[in-house]
Amino acid sequence: MSDSETETDQPQKSLHYDRPAYITFINRTGSPIDIAWVDYHGNLVRYRRELGNGGICHQNTFFTHPWIAWHSRTLERASFGGKKVFHPQPWGGEQHRTVVYIDRPMKSLLQLCLQTVKYLVKGDVEQLEIPKDLIAPLRKRRRIDFVDFNARGRR
Repeated sequence: MSDSETETDQPQKSLHYDRPAYITFINRTGSPIDIAWVDYHGNLVRYRRELGNGGICHQNTFFTHPWIAWHSRTLERASFGGKKVFHPQPWGGEQHRTVVYIDRPMKSLLQLCLQTVKYLVKGDVEQLEIPKDLIAPLRKRRRIDFVDFNARGRR
């Protein structure tokens, strides 16, 4: 997770499994995304890999189970209604699933420029003729630690 995320954006952990929730995730980011459940220890368990733009993922889950999503290629976090962590509401007997849209988060012009330069420049960013205070954020690479749902019992 990046340093700029607030404490409330950090995925906590799942608590109970007694109140079901039925979700339909819809990807509106414009690029493939991965979707992960935050387990009972705070670890990420990827349930869906590379859900395409406009793709739909039906997910049975529980009220106290947080979910996060990120862009498959850039590892940039996606958002659920402007929030980086999705917390399902419990099922109330409805005959339909709760629809949850996954979008790109709002970014500043500086963040967009840094993202583009990171994508275009794979080598030594210190050779670029840019202000020195931009070098550190360009050097920083994203990393997300997770285990795939289908691989959980096979270690």
